[in-house]
Amino acid sequence: MPGQTRTVKSILAAALLAVSLSAAGDDHRAKINYMLYCQGCHLPAAEGLEDKVPRMSGFVGYFTHSDEGRRFLIQVPGSATAPVNDEQLAELMNWILRTYSADELADGFEPYTVAEVAELRQTPDTDPAARRKQILEDLSKKNRQLRRSLAQPATSP
Repeated sequence: MPGQTRTVKSILAAALLAVSLSAAGDDHRAKINYMLYCQGCHLPAAEGLEDKVPRMSGFVGYFTHSDEGRRFLIQVPGSATAPVNDEQLAELMNWILRTYSADELADGFEPYTVAEVAELRQTPDTDPAARRKQILEDLSKKNRQLRRSLAQPATSP
């Protein structure tokens, strides 16, 4: 019996280690995918280019405050058509949100799931600029901090 207990504990410890390493590997893979597929436009610190490429840093998390905004982040063409699988896109978007905009996330934010991403990316947005503008207008009516961020003349969101 003591030998079995030790074996079970060893198996559980190995499983926990594997899960921990897997999570760390996923973040590493997400960072690499950001560098390969996002950074060219959004830049290394996700700051974007004023009036050309939306910044994500300190901003993209606001989209999680509405269902429409949440869908938009996956349906925007750069996400929906990224050359990664659904698991990698969910991982990438969750990493971007945690890394560049954790303070702006909606209370109770639930990470994207593979199934959610698989469904949403089937219908890429055809007019992301107009949809983005509408989502931000709607969100800013309810969120004072977002209104202030939109009013700042620095890099456009």
